[in-house]
Amino acid sequence: MFKAILVILFISSYSLHAQQSEAELQVGIENIQSKLKTLKQKLNNAYGKEKQLIDELEHQDRVISSVSNQISESNQQLQEIIKEISEINEKIEISNHSIERQKNEITELLKLQIYLNHDKTLKMLLINPGNEADIQSKHRIKYLQNKLFNLIREVAVEIENLELLKSQREKLFEQENHKKEILEQQQAELLKQRKQRLEILNNLKLEIAKHETESETLNKDQQRLQQLLNEIQVLLSDLPKDLGLNKSFAQLRGQMKQPVDGKYIRSFNSQKSEDTRWSGVVIQSDFGNQVSAIAYGRVAFADWLRGFGMLVILDHQDGYMSLYGFNQSISVEAGDWVEERQQIATVGNSGDMPIPALYFEIRKDAIPQNPKNWVK
Repeated sequence: MFKAILVILFISSYSLHAQQSEAELQVGIENIQSKLKTLKQKLNNAYGKEKQLIDELEHQDRVISSVSNQISESNQQLQEIIKEISEINEKIEISNHSIERQKNEITELLKLQIYLNHDKTLKMLLINPGNEADIQSKHRIKYLQNKLFNLIREVAVEIENLELLKSQREKLFEQENHKKEILEQQQAELLKQRKQRLEILNNLKLEIAKHETESETLNKDQQRLQQLLNEIQVLLSDLPKDLGLNKSFAQLRGQMKQPVDGKYIRSFNSQKSEDTRWSGVVIQSDFGNQVSAIAYGRVAFADWLRGFGMLVILDHQDGYMSLYGFNQSISVEAGDWVEERQQIATVGNSGDMPIPALYFEIRKDAIPQNPKNWVK
């Protein structure tokens, strides 16, 4: 899960401790990976039927994420095919105009040829071999004949190219129809998985309700997130800072755009349950809408976490982090550097969210900040 981050961590350490062997580095990486795996299992821990349902929910969210990414890829390929068809149609249009123009020129030349063949004065001139006008006329006739021949040859080539373009277009039409069929199948599969997920989620809520209140469940979700953030801060503390030409996160306060198009349905610090409050905001949006990074940073976490579903956490250095939860799919991996406004996920309702929305947090030294003070 954190493999990319760990590799970077130990590579940077290696430059400072050249005497350390690669074997020792690998042992260190494996030890930390083992600790993180144990931590995640602990964070998502449950017992009995609840554990089974939690595992099923995570699996279902991962399947939905995979299918969603396939749909995105199919859509992109479909758009490329449609673009190719459009470009070929333009070439066909140009070719048709060119053929039409050349045909008109051939018609005019043929008319002139007929005129020359029936002109009596010209014929008389041609009888006199010493006549200068006769020589010029012969050159003109030869020129007209060559031009006519070349035009006919060009039209033949144009028609051949036109047929080739039409053949390519037909193949692209077939590819387009095939890609649309695949897309429809993938979308049907997505709907099926969402329906199954809803059943699992409802069963999970009923099972949890037998043992604890909603407030207790939400408090545990916040505790899991806090533990994860604490561990991430430890991991990232030794990594070298690299802002490049980008401004620091603090300098961007109030200038960043919100990560997704939509309306706020939960505000920062508003009531979440009887004794819990929202540490971030919830932005309602449509399934599949793009979720963008609000600023330059490194992906610290990109995985499923109980209570938050498919979650992305970005580290912006100097103790600042931004969190994006309930995603349908994730398009980045832990360790990646991302630019401002780069897509990192798509809107969904993973975790325990009943509607498509984005859970969005900003933290400074693990303390939640009001996101509305940072984005516009």
